[in-house]
Amino acid sequence: MVSIVTHALLSTIPVYVFFAIGFWLRSKGALKAEEDKPVMQLAMDVAYPCLIFYNIMRYMVVEAHPDIASVGFTLRAVGCGFAEMLLGVMAAWVVARLLRLRIGNGLRTFTLTAGMQNYAFFVIPIVQMLFSVQDDPTLGVLFIHNVGCEIFVWSFGVALMRGSMRDMDIGIFMRGPLLAVVVSLLLVWTGLGAYVAQPPVMKAAEMTGAVATPVSLILFGCLMRDMLVQFKWQPRMLVSGLIARLGVIPLLILFVAWLLPVEAEIKRIMVIQSAIPSAVIPVLLARRYGGQPNVGTQILLSTTLCSFFTLPLWLAVGGAFVVPILP
Repeated sequence: MVSIVTHALLSTIPVYVFFAIGFWLRSKGALKAEEDKPVMQLAMDVAYPCLIFYNIMRYMVVEAHPDIASVGFTLRAVGCGFAEMLLGVMAAWVVARLLRLRIGNGLRTFTLTAGMQNYAFFVIPIVQMLFSVQDDPTLGVLFIHNVGCEIFVWSFGVALMRGSMRDMDIGIFMRGPLLAVVVSLLLVWTGLGAYVAQPPVMKAAEMTGAVATPVSLILFGCLMRDMLVQFKWQPRMLVSGLIARLGVIPLLILFVAWLLPVEAEIKRIMVIQSAIPSAVIPVLLARRYGGQPNVGTQILLSTTLCSFFTLPLWLAVGGAFVVPILP
């Protein structure tokens, strides 16, 4: 278990290094807030879809892992991603009710922020570090799994923050990352992927996709700097968020991962996702739909910082009792 903790701790260091770079750049004024939008559009709408396309094509077509290329595997992975989000939000809602929160003083924002993990860019470098063995398809499985997370966020997540599912805009699903997964899987299942996944295309996708994770994490570091100077801490809310996101929810997800009859590749992703801190999306949704951004911000920041210590421990527990993490 000591070995797992050590490897897990080392795998998280690059994430926090990028956070620190972004924090420093914002503090020095080298990267201003008005410059964030075009940089984020480059990362999310161009680089990230290329990263997804490259990895799905690599593991399902070029290296041809038949176990993860089936429709059944995809449905199970997507379903587990959706279930994780649902379970996390339900657990956070129970904690919020114990705090006697109600709509208007942070119930919805607390529930969504504490319940949702930072399922994409926080996880990618950890997966890359832990599963660096040649031909290991775990990173490709992550992107398929995250379709379930995306579906939950842009349906139930938005509805929860808005207070209703009426007048939902289907356009929120037409996002680059989600479309990249859908298109890539269709190419795989129809057999057209063999004609598309040629060296020039794959190399271009690999090089473009390589910038997605560091750029996004650096921007998140900038956002952390902005948030720290704009709100007041609420110890009761902060501690409750830590207990929910880094205590109760990981335990529940690990239990479900142990219980479910799914492939080891999916279980590994579930183990990692269980330990991940809160996502930034709920804070942005709170700002857009009249929630309590201050509540979400302190949960986001506190869980992000504290996860440096808790994440290796949960990965060790998951690796010992759910599925082996290290080869």
